[in-house]
Amino acid sequence: MEESDSIKRLILEKLIRANVWGGKHTPLDFVTKGIPEHYRNTHKGIKVVERIIKELSNNEWIITLSKRTGKGSDEHISLNPRKVGEIRSWLEKLK
Repeated sequence: MEESDSIKRLILEKLIRANVWGGKHTPLDFVTKGIPEHYRNTHKGIKVVERIIKELSNNEWIITLSKRTGKGSDEHISLNPRKVGEIRSWLEKLK
């Protein structure tokens, strides 16, 4: 399994465990904190995580939106409920 696939799996499984589908959303920081610290603290690691988030968004597996908060606005994400089958079959294929 590639390194990017393992990070993609971490992100998807964290969102599934938190039951973040459709109208329920969570800050992007919540998800990125689930990635191992030794990886996300490197410049290369940050770029890979950003690329994976963009790829998941382009595949329509996650929905990204900008939400206004008390401190300004944050990026929030949720899983696309229309892609449940695709997401679960991809995760099963990795196991």
